[in-house]
Amino acid sequence: MELQPEHYELAICLSAMEGALTGLWYPSETDALVSLVIYADPLPSTEALGQKLGAGDSVEILPAEAFFRPVLNNPYWASEQGGHLAQKYANLRDVLETHLEDLNYIRVGKGTVTVYLLGRHSTGSYLGVCTHVVET
Repeated sequence: MELQPEHYELAICLSAMEGALTGLWYPSETDALVSLVIYADPLPSTEALGQKLGAGDSVEILPAEAFFRPVLNNPYWASEQGGHLAQKYANLRDVLETHLEDLNYIRVGKGTVTVYLLGRHSTGSYLGVCTHVVET
């Protein structure tokens, strides 16, 4: 199989995402690590992807900004005491926006919520990140 240009771009994208995710966690009652996610199945829309991820559970699709807002707009997370988490999330946002289209925040469940930040890559795959938050 001959590699196509979009496959090279996919490798560059995944490498950049892995770099941005190193040691990254999302602040909530659990402070869970953030992981790389790849959905290679061709799906027609973000809504179809959300339904597949939810598998009958509650699904909410929001703009990507809603995922970033709690960290980027909190002065503590921009400080040394906060581990410069805001800067790390700004870097992740830049990487995702550079390589992906139609970036969305997908929330699955209630209370203990699996959160995804996914966009479509030029190969047709959905790529992004996943973590868990606890909301009481």
